[in-house]
Amino acid sequence: MGNGAPGMPLEVQHIRRALLREFEGRISMDDFEKKDPKERETALLSRAMSAKAARILADCTSDEAAAWVIDGRDDFGIDCVAFSASGSELWLIQAKWKDKGTAGFDTGAALKLVHGLKKLDNRDLDHFNERLQLLADRVHGVLRLPTCKVNLVVALMGDGHLSRETRKILNEAAEEFGGRGRTVEYRVLDQSDFHRAIREDLEPQPITLEATMDREWYSRENPYKAVIGEISADQLARWYGGKGNNEGHGERLYHRNVRKSLGLTGVNQTMVESMLEDPEGFLYRHNGITVQCDKIEQGYYAKRAVGHPTTLTLHNASVVNGAQTVTSAFRAYERNPDAVVEAYVLVRIISLEGAPEGFGNSITNATNTQNHMERRDFIAIDAVQSEIQKDFRLSLDKEYVFRRGELDPAPESGCSVTEAATALACMHRDPSLAVRVKGSTNALWAEGPGGAYTMLFGQQPAAQQIWRAVQVFRLVRDRLTELRAKFSGRPAAIVDSGALLVAHLVFQRIGRERFDEPDDEWAAVLADVPDQVRAVLPCLITMVDTLFTNKSYVTSTFANEERCARLVAAVLGVLERGTGPDSPMNLKALMAGTKRRRQRRPQTVRILVDHEAISDGTPLVYAPTTVEELAIGAWLDEDPRRRRASWVNDRRTPILWEADGKRYSPTGLVAQMWNAADWKEQWSAVQGPKQWKVPGEGTLVEIAEGVWQRITDEGEAGEENSA
Repeated sequence: MGNGAPGMPLEVQHIRRALLREFEGRISMDDFEKKDPKERETALLSRAMSAKAARILADCTSDEAAAWVIDGRDDFGIDCVAFSASGSELWLIQAKWKDKGTAGFDTGAALKLVHGLKKLDNRDLDHFNERLQLLADRVHGVLRLPTCKVNLVVALMGDGHLSRETRKILNEAAEEFGGRGRTVEYRVLDQSDFHRAIREDLEPQPITLEATMDREWYSRENPYKAVIGEISADQLARWYGGKGNNEGHGERLYHRNVRKSLGLTGVNQTMVESMLEDPEGFLYRHNGITVQCDKIEQGYYAKRAVGHPTTLTLHNASVVNGAQTVTSAFRAYERNPDAVVEAYVLVRIISLEGAPEGFGNSITNATNTQNHMERRDFIAIDAVQSEIQKDFRLSLDKEYVFRRGELDPAPESGCSVTEAATALACMHRDPSLAVRVKGSTNALWAEGPGGAYTMLFGQQPAAQQIWRAVQVFRLVRDRLTELRAKFSGRPAAIVDSGALLVAHLVFQRIGRERFDEPDDEWAAVLADVPDQVRAVLPCLITMVDTLFTNKSYVTSTFANEERCARLVAAVLGVLERGTGPDSPMNLKALMAGTKRRRQRRPQTVRILVDHEAISDGTPLVYAPTTVEELAIGAWLDEDPRRRRASWVNDRRTPILWEADGKRYSPTGLVAQMWNAADWKEQWSAVQGPKQWKVPGEGTLVEIAEGVWQRITDEGEAGEENSA
């Protein structure tokens, strides 16, 4: 799908991706087969907007909304006609798409929409297109009702502002066609409405559960309400899916749990058989389940007293422990509903009403001990992971799974948290992370100071950064698989044991800054990865023996963080300098065809500092993009010092910000400014070196490019002279 037109605001990109994902292939575009692709996409997005508006307003399915789109020749200003489930309400929708998020709705568009309403009201349908003709009977059915309601809907990829004249036209139409028991109103759906809707599509909808305790139970009110008692297993089955899976909530029951049901594992199959073979004894053999909810409403059949039958309504409920028990109850219910009615389960229901923040997560952590728990399971309740999942869907239209028990997506469709974390560990500048992961992927989930999970996800990485890291990691892995057959003996053992270190070396050669480049430049980075592996691998094989002798143990070498750090430093140093004829390493003897490569440009700040390209104290100014200026320009203007800084020749924090007198990295300072300005829709990727410039000389990136060009030109000239 790509990212859309250049300069498209991030929120519009999100909406565009969601609309195409939902409606491309559903909405007919036969009339645009021979049109320009860009013109076709704009038309599709406009139609998809009208269909999405129908979904928002009429609570219909995507297929229904797509079938109601009539946009095209002879639509008389109506892009979509939507119907209520009751059949008494009608929405006439006109949509306007703009890549820049600047769509408007003028008086001409308003008059056209009102004209369409008039023709429908007059039953004058003969001149409408075939798409409307297919809906004619339903339209007539609504309009002939004496109490029908008609809604004129303006759907805009813009701020939704209508001029006074436009609003007057719509108001007059409402007054003219309303009355006599029917009503006509108009409504505007703007960019923020569509963005909110697509985000809500990604959010789990609140679940309300009903539970009946007709045997022993008790409750407590302080400090937080909880009810503990027995409920029949058939209730759990209906929570999950009911017989035939025609009702219930399925896996959504576990949205607060650290994992899903894991399917019919051996433990679960035992539970199924236990419910069916000895339902009355099931209560004594299993630990029960825990349910969290935002609020408990309790009612009684007769006497309001503990132990007497009670009904419980659980708002925004989730099974946080016992997913396997609930799923097993459903499987047993499918086989024999009558037997499951006789099985009872101990249920602990906890209301979070009035509880402090984090209390629910602490319960989830503490109660998940019935089945074997892996450290990875507990990241499922980390809000960072769900935010990354949303970012993947909105920014990339890809899947990201992080709960154990979820199926990994197809490689082209996304990745799992394990693959993402492994790639990020290899990408990290500290090679010890790659060493730890080689020992066990469980090391990825260690939290706290120095913990891999904290280092990788402590500050939420953007979906684009994660996905690009995964792309590189996969290419390295695939290339190593191809090259493995060329080696035997000790070199082969190094290939096997050093795979993650090779990936780490390739990431360092690429450089962190390149992960924020535009799509077309990123494609070139990916195309270069196989050659990067060919350069790194022979050098690593030779360097193991050079540093630690050919008698060293390969496995223990790659399990030793200190040795791997030395290897990384040595290999990168050799590859930066190039391998000359006097080098102690004969790479050609290890692999025919391994060629010397042009040295990759180091990071911008490193070049500038190492070559003293900018003098200490040189003034810098902030150069925001147009979008940034619109978003935070007013905040910047409140204090002119916010746009000014000076240069310090330091690799880590080379920018001294005039506004607070503190030093930052270029990217770190831009991120700090966005946050301080409370820019809610700030981009995930920050490219600080491109946004600070030396007046009269260019941005930091442009200055670094000039320095690097001079260095490479001088190096090539020297090689030619010595040849």
